Amino acid sequence: MGDTPPEGASLKRMFSYWESGARAVTVPAYQRAFVEIYGAPPEALGFAPPDATGRVAELREKPLDLIDVDDSLVDIFEAQTQHLRLIDRRLGSAAQAAQAQTHVAQLESVLRHSAGPHRPRLASALAEAAALAGWQALDRAEVPSAWEYHETAKAAALESCDEAVLAHVVAQQGLVLLDAQEPKLAVSALDAARSRASHTPRLMRSWLAAASAEALASNGEDSPARHQLEEAQSLLESADLEEGLPFLMLSPEHLARWRAHCLAKLGDLEAVDAIATALAAEGDSVRAATSMRADLATAHLNAGDLSAATDEARSALRMADRYGSRRQRKRLLAVLARCKGEQVE
Repeated sequence: MGDTPPEGASLKRMFSYWESGARAVTVPAYQRAFVEIYGAPPEALGFAPPDATGRVAELREKPLDLIDVDDSLVDIFEAQTQHLRLIDRRLGSAAQAAQAQTHVAQLESVLRHSAGPHRPRLASALAEAAALAGWQALDRAEVPSAWEYHETAKAAALESCDEAVLAHVVAQQGLVLLDAQEPKLAVSALDAARSRASHTPRLMRSWLAAASAEALASNGEDSPARHQLEEAQSLLESADLEEGLPFLMLSPEHLARWRAHCLAKLGDLEAVDAIATALAAEGDSVRAATSMRADLATAHLNAGDLSAATDEARSALRMADRYGSRRQRKRLLAVLARCKGEQVE
């Protein structure tokens, strides 16, 4: 509408229209009047300065640019994530953390500018890329960053409607809570993940049971933790190891390593023997190998063999430094301190 008052309307009524926003103030004389009345600059009153270049109008008319997403593009993104996983297993998280973070940012951008039937699969790809970046952040002892990446992963997993991906992301975020010194919340998160996974492959459910065992062991729940380890073993024995879950790395040797980790947390001396079985898979992931050596040092310490614990901890500490695992470094320094009789919180 224009600024000319209708017949019979007072200027006072027009000011009330302008003040309430019911009508725009477009006449320069009236704009100047408002500036004088309120003693404020034009910009503060919403009067944009003249645009001699036309850029304001250009921005207002900027079109929505969507990205054409199809299966082949999602395949490329998933292949990139798998490539980063494999590098991570060989060289550790510090070697390509920036690449993983850039990969997540690109996937987020593409997802925000996409529509159509391929969007759920793209969201699944983002979920797993963000979960990988989050796990790498955890390995670098960057717990807040790990949490945020898993929040991104969880939101994308919910959009994907993929039960296995969602269960994996929620469970992995639960394990982040262990490093945040929240074992009870970790147990709850793992319970939530498992409640979503009843129709997922046995391999997925075996992994979830093992993760639940770790949370329970961290919370000092000995018997429930052992029960979950038994369930993980039973599910794995009947699982198809080629079920197409690239984000999972679980074999009998890996599960033996996980069992040893839980036993070490529980202070069970059997952990030393259990780790001997797990050593067969030591070469498939430098992060897992470093963690396993830290578990072995802890197991020797619990058994009272301070000399073996010290030697193993020093060896594992060199691995942690080499592969950039500040998470394991903290664990190992605590083991060495305890070997010297120092109190560790």
